[in-house]
Amino acid sequence: MKHPNGEGAAATSPKKPRLIKRLKGEANPQKVFRQGLLNEAETLRKDYVKSGPYQHIVIPSLVSDDLLRRVRQELLAIHATRKETDIYRVFQTGDLANLDGLPDHELKQLSNLLELRNALYSEEFRDFVGKVCGVGKLSPSKADLSHNRYKAGCHLLCHDDVIGTRSVSYIIYLTDPDHPWKPEDGGGLELLPVVSKGTPAVHPTVIIPPSWNQMAMFAVQPGHSFHSVAEVVSVDRDRPSISGWFHVMQPEDMTEEEFAAYEKEQAELGAEKATASLDQLMNDDGEFPFHDLPKFSVKGSHFQHPLNLKKKAKMKIQLHLLLRKSHSSSHLSTQSNERFCSESSIQLTSFLEPSLAASLTASTIHQDEHDDLLPKKPRSPKTPAPIANYEAGIKGNWTPTGPSHKHHLASIQHTLFTSKPFLRFLYLITSLKPTSLRSRIRRFRPGMDYTLATTSSANEDLGVLDATLCFVCERTKKDAEAWASDEVGGFDCYMAPDEGNEDPAQYRAQKRWAEGDGGALLSVSATSNCLNLVMREGEVMRFIKYVGRELLEFQYE
Repeated sequence: MKHPNGEGAAATSPKKPRLIKRLKGEANPQKVFRQGLLNEAETLRKDYVKSGPYQHIVIPSLVSDDLLRRVRQELLAIHATRKETDIYRVFQTGDLANLDGLPDHELKQLSNLLELRNALYSEEFRDFVGKVCGVGKLSPSKADLSHNRYKAGCHLLCHDDVIGTRSVSYIIYLTDPDHPWKPEDGGGLELLPVVSKGTPAVHPTVIIPPSWNQMAMFAVQPGHSFHSVAEVVSVDRDRPSISGWFHVMQPEDMTEEEFAAYEKEQAELGAEKATASLDQLMNDDGEFPFHDLPKFSVKGSHFQHPLNLKKKAKMKIQLHLLLRKSHSSSHLSTQSNERFCSESSIQLTSFLEPSLAASLTASTIHQDEHDDLLPKKPRSPKTPAPIANYEAGIKGNWTPTGPSHKHHLASIQHTLFTSKPFLRFLYLITSLKPTSLRSRIRRFRPGMDYTLATTSSANEDLGVLDATLCFVCERTKKDAEAWASDEVGGFDCYMAPDEGNEDPAQYRAQKRWAEGDGGALLSVSATSNCLNLVMREGEVMRFIKYVGRELLEFQYE
């Protein structure tokens, strides 16, 4: 049998130790970690087992204080690049696992970081982690860690961390040791229970605030270890950290006997492996199903422009009273139809009749002020936004809607988009005759709500027509500019499927939202009183970016 290193072993020859990969440099865990830590595994294991919503542990004063201060200085001297996807916004440095490949003169500038990395992946600390978390042997060669800086507005949304051979997830906080981080600064690690197999709850039940020299860790469990990082709302401080994973033993770490047992175990597991949150994300599995629409005619002399039917028509919804008069123009409908048929999308601005749009905006502002989601006066840029209150706005007919690894918002049902006049209007603009529909009003609360990139559960051969009528709060010119810049989120983005990266916290990290750069097929900023019509094929992924606390304004659609 041949092994990954390309060497074969004769069946009759004695087993020889395989060449096992090791990290560069020496490890001195007794010096790096605080005195006595490695002897506390049994005590910490008891706390770990008793914890919830799933087993985890928080270890204070992990590392020698002097050493970690030097590590912090080394990391903050490295340039961090902003990275953003549907699931996160964060500033990252290069991969810290690849320190061994640096030239010696560069490695000397990161000598304290190298010392910490080698101690983290030393045999002593790996055994310690394995005992605390109750997992098997951990890889000595696969170091997997990075440095992240969460500035104001940075966040990481719900996922379970299940990728490849990850076994234990950890984070070490490097907040300012001389100016303690406060819970109200945001950036806490949020742990979510599961309500059914593979489905996280809408809201977290445990929030772990960042603290200097503190380590949080947990075993990675498919469809179970759901967590997120709350948005940082501090306006003058960053939340730096080192985060990473311990992996199960890799083939190159094993002896001949261990490798044979590993192969047997993998063969027995086969297709029984649980599905990671990213695999679930790639498909909308019908939690919000389509329903058949009423039949309506678009042919024959009896078919009239829906806006010309006026009050004499016996219809529950008089569309001509709702839409702006310019949209009743046959000439405009023809122009819109030509554009849609050419581009497969169109944005109809000032869609509703002005007085109706103004009334809706006033009502939503009043509702958000009443629910403490919107301050009565715009917040000063120097004043931090309050951290999220997940119960805010959940009253009356508003329902918290998850699951959080796909979307997080509040919603109610409505009937406008199901009416025959509106379906006829859509036909005039798009030349498409919808046969089924799903429709609801969605409320995106600042600091809480989003949808992650998913495909559609509808027939892939037919595709889906997305019709989104959007309203946002624009009390000042600055508000309007912020929405238009997309910096506060809320924009609607369409992307081609990306099969090259499995990581729900890293996939599409290099892609930006601008059209034509190989990332987004289409990106539409959140704009008040605008109807967005987009025809998408079944495999195209769509998301609405997390609405940040920075602006503290609402978005409805």
